[in-house]
Amino acid sequence: MELLLKIFVIYLLTIMIMRLMGKSTIIQMTPYDLVAIIIVGTVASEPLISTEFLPTVYALAILVLIHILFSKLTLWQWGNRFFLGEPTILIKHGEFVEDNIEKSRLSIAQILSILRSQGFPKVSDIDYAILEPIGEISVIAKPENTPVTVQHMNIPIEDEGLPISVIVDRRIQVRNLKLLGKTKEWLKNKLKDQNLTEKDIFYAYVNEKTKKLIIKKRIM
Repeated sequence: MELLLKIFVIYLLTIMIMRLMGKSTIIQMTPYDLVAIIIVGTVASEPLISTEFLPTVYALAILVLIHILFSKLTLWQWGNRFFLGEPTILIKHGEFVEDNIEKSRLSIAQILSILRSQGFPKVSDIDYAILEPIGEISVIAKPENTPVTVQHMNIPIEDEGLPISVIVDRRIQVRNLKLLGKTKEWLKNKLKDQNLTEKDIFYAYVNEKTKKLIIKKRIM
């Protein structure tokens, strides 16, 4: 029973720590993020094989503070350069920059594979390929290879804005209604006009700019 309690507490504590570290820890995976995750996993598992619990909590708290400090330092130019590094140009005007590729310790095969996965099988179609500090390769196509958009074709489209959820699985999202500048009563009146209540709705959203309500009813 004691072991189960430890696992439960450590599990919740680790999730809280990851949330405190921020979403970038999961999405961007910077060098200091990766180190922090490895250490968190190692430290968090310690109480499961020993009886030391409180020292682990203290260690995790210190680790979170250090990680937040490093995150703050990267807001400064010198800190960003030290902890993350700088972008590296791998391809320029359709040609490989061999010195930068060698310094980045990437093989041509690796780069070509990444480019193909992004829809660029030909290096000559690329204006710039840049290795970002977070480890991803950003690709900028040459102007003549840029995908055609409605703007290029002068086709007018209506910008309805971001669709914001107002009902999810029969539950009204009050916080999202506040973002829209609307109230719960406004939503209920809209539903009443269609002889509906929130209990009849599986999902509904409102377009941010047009304030148009879109409803997906439950399938009985």
